[in-house]
Amino acid sequence: MRHEENGAAATLAIFTVFVILCSVLALHTFEAGYQRQLSMVQQRMATDTTRAVAAVVETELNYALKTATEAAMYEAGRDGENKDKVEELLRTYFNERIKAGWSYSNFEDIYVPLSDEDSLVLTWLPDGSLSASGYLDASFTHVMGTRAYGAKLDAGVVPRYGRMLHIAYLVYSQAQNMSGEELANFESELNEDYACEYLSFELTQTDSRVRVTVHDDYAGRAIAAENE
Repeated sequence: MRHEENGAAATLAIFTVFVILCSVLALHTFEAGYQRQLSMVQQRMATDTTRAVAAVVETELNYALKTATEAAMYEAGRDGENKDKVEELLRTYFNERIKAGWSYSNFEDIYVPLSDEDSLVLTWLPDGSLSASGYLDASFTHVMGTRAYGAKLDAGVVPRYGRMLHIAYLVYSQAQNMSGEELANFESELNEDYACEYLSFELTQTDSRVRVTVHDDYAGRAIAAENE
């Protein structure tokens, strides 16, 4: 009788150990599966976040490019500069924004190179408006290791109305004390300097009143500046 009891106890002990081992193995398998699943979810989230940040930076770059183009045309127009000055100012303003950089949490590195003539192409259209487009070899590295590359640049076409307006008042400020032959020579000089932009000038004087009219020879618009 005692022998049978000892045998039953041994069997129970072995069964108990077996159950414990199975439970430990099952728990380990569950934990490993959970960790894999969690890692996959985190990786997908990191990928989505990286793509989202890359898209946001690209949007900011294009907004900065458009703003830089408008500011360059404004400044150049105000000072009566030529197209080369517009392009110089545009690149300067745009690269200043890039130099300021970007900072997002959970990102190991966000690298955006400065633009140059190869990565940013400026195209003057027949009506004197300006299109800016290109591509920057940017890179976005998440702390989880996921990466995104590149930023497409496209500022579209920026009209030149503001440039014409400031040129008109700049020319007016220079011409208001001129008269006769001096005024006619100045008009000829302006028409020669701005012919490449399809802008023409008409300077007239009646008594003490000077009137400056800037014509858009391509679009058929005109802006005038005169004293009261």
